[in-house]
Amino acid sequence: MTLRADGATTARPTTQSGDGGSTPTSALHVRECQLAEIQGVIERVHYTHSIFGVTSSHCYAAEANGQVCGGAIYGKPAAYNVARKYAKPGETLLELRRFVLEDWCPRNSESRVLAVTFRLLRKRGVHVVLAYSDPAVGHTGTIYRATGFAYHGKTASRTHWMWKGVKYPDRNLHQIHFPYHKELRAAVATGEATPVKIPGKHVFVKHL
Repeated sequence: MTLRADGATTARPTTQSGDGGSTPTSALHVRECQLAEIQGVIERVHYTHSIFGVTSSHCYAAEANGQVCGGAIYGKPAAYNVARKYAKPGETLLELRRFVLEDWCPRNSESRVLAVTFRLLRKRGVHVVLAYSDPAVGHTGTIYRATGFAYHGKTASRTHWMWKGVKYPDRNLHQIHFPYHKELRAAVATGEATPVKIPGKHVFVKHL
C-alpha cells in the first residue's frame, strides 16, 4: 500500500542518527532539502497528487538505496488562526502539509522519518506541529498516534466544488491568488460547479 502522513499504518525496521543522516547500517537517510527535490515523489504518491497552495517553511527528503523515497513538507497552517488555538503565545507552530513514503521503504520508516524531522524542527525553533487526517480517503491518523501526537477531535464538515472532474475547496472561491478564482466562481454561479459535502478531518497536535 502507498503510505501517507495521514493514513500510514505499516511498520518496518531502520536506524537513524539523532541529527539526521544515517549510520553505517542504516537503510534510510533523512535530510533537509529544497521543495523541488521532493515535489516529484509527493505529486506521484500523495493522494492529492499536488502541492498547489502548500506553503513550505521546512522540507525534508527521505532517501534509501541512493534515491529519494519520500518527503515531508512543513509550513504555515492552511486554516486561519489555528496557531492561536493550539500554540501558546511565543511558540512557533507549523503544519505538516505533506508526508509520503514509497511502498518499498524499509519497515517502520514512517515513524522514524517523522522523529528525525521533529528533532531537526526543534533545533530550528519550532515548538508545535499540527497535522490532519482525512477520513474521506480512509485515513485515521494511525502514524500520528504512534508518534506521540495528541488527538483534538475533528474539524467542521466542509464544502468542496466539483468542476471539470476536480474537487476544489470552498476557500478557493475567495482566494484571489488562486489561478482559476474567477472561472470557479462563475462556474458556481451557473451551476456548472456542483457542491460536495466533505466530512471534517481528524486533528492532531504534537509539542516538540
